[in-house]
Amino acid sequence: MQPTTIHRMRFASAITAAILFVPVLVGTDTGRNALAWFYLQSIQAITNATHFHGFPLDRLDPTCPQCM
Repeated sequence: MQPTTIHRMRFASAITAAILFVPVLVGTDTGRNALAWFYLQSIQAITNATHFHGFPLDRLDPTCPQCM
């Protein structure tokens, strides 16, 4: 019999927890509210993110004669 590693046990328990956790999130009002909150928070974070444009990617384009 092959010994079971800790990594394999942790992987199996994570899969089992995900299978049990998803119906709870989708099936209850609290779970749906939590999913909506996570979604809105991520949209707000993306909207308010400061984008750094320090390196123009046009310089990497070999078909752009002005960029070389």
